[in-house]
Amino acid sequence: MGRIKELDGLRALAILGVLAAHSLPPSSRLSNFLGLGRFGVDLFFAISGFLITGILIGLRHKEGAFQTFYWRRTLRIFPPYYLALGLIIAFALAHAERLNYREIVGNALFLSSAKPGLIQLAVRRLLLASPTDPLGALQPTKYSLLQFKDCLGVYWSLSVEELFYLLWAPIMLKGSRRVILLCSIAPLLGCPLLRGLAHTTPHIQESIGFIFRFDSLAAGGCVALLCWGLENGRVTRKALDRGLISTAIVFPIALIALAAICGVSRGVDVRTTWAFSVFGFSLLAASCASFVGALARWGAELGYVSYVLRSKGAVYLGKVSYTTYLIHLPTYVVVQLMIIRWFGPDAITSSLKLAILAGGLATVGAILLASFSWKYIEAPILGWKDKWFPVRNTARLLSVESEADRSDPICA
Repeated sequence: MGRIKELDGLRALAILGVLAAHSLPPSSRLSNFLGLGRFGVDLFFAISGFLITGILIGLRHKEGAFQTFYWRRTLRIFPPYYLALGLIIAFALAHAERLNYREIVGNALFLSSAKPGLIQLAVRRLLLASPTDPLGALQPTKYSLLQFKDCLGVYWSLSVEELFYLLWAPIMLKGSRRVILLCSIAPLLGCPLLRGLAHTTPHIQESIGFIFRFDSLAAGGCVALLCWGLENGRVTRKALDRGLISTAIVFPIALIALAAICGVSRGVDVRTTWAFSVFGFSLLAASCASFVGALARWGAELGYVSYVLRSKGAVYLGKVSYTTYLIHLPTYVVVQLMIIRWFGPDAITSSLKLAILAGGLATVGAILLASFSWKYIEAPILGWKDKWFPVRNTARLLSVESEADRSDPICA
């Protein structure tokens, strides 16, 4: 299959959505819809599930498969992550912020998405048949100035990724075909149930918990398995094409309708609603996975869409999207502090123009810093990784290995 440049472009769209959502201006009609950009994380999850599943299928029955996979992931993800984490802590201390060291340790160990309390709540509600608060009060999307310590809040997605790697590799490398199929489909059915049981308005903790969002990654994995099945004669071309087309049309339409019903046009954070928590994230996972599958299946045949996604700017932005995600909020805080110092403490919250300016400057700054990191930190490390832990794939589907390594699936 070769390198799928369109997936880099898809990452670019995902990171732009996240940047827009995290730099919302004060309440406005536009901000109601820009807030949906946070679901770019789900797009990253689908890409990650697709690529990582493909990589692991290619490593099955190979000597040192676990070592190769985990070391390559470690060298790709850890250096920029811990550098960003260290900078956030240093800036927070310099800014005299009161840090939660338990939260810092959780992020350092990639455990911020582990939600044992919510799992206990879901099990208790399931066993005792207690209500799940489906009709709680709708909550508007909020906008506030940030502190450096608040930037750690978005690292839950990195935790989800890392826990996915730890769990998925043994399943894909050592599991039988039946086990792999079961573990791929079960999250698509079980995660919505768990989210419904754990949901308590107005909290959105189940939307950032690993066990509750595993279906977003599993959906991408299912698409990779279907592509493998096509190449090995287990899935017909017509069945796969029809499935991708119908899913890419029906599910997004249903997702838009559900978001409208949940109140997105009224400024409601749809994640706080029971209906979206249960059904919305499932529709989102299926939609994102179908987009990834369509690009993997047809690639350059998609005309203008492919042209845009394969453009140099889109591919490059997708390539640096990982570090852009890591540092975009700290950059935003620095810009906020500068504007407040120049224009006064209420400048951003009282001026739409200054709020938009702050978001724009933060976006440009984060991309520039990520480009610097890519050239001088990440790219050299990738050279070491390829030298120490080379991978030679034989299956066509698994030739996406270099793509996953050189442009990390998250936002991730």
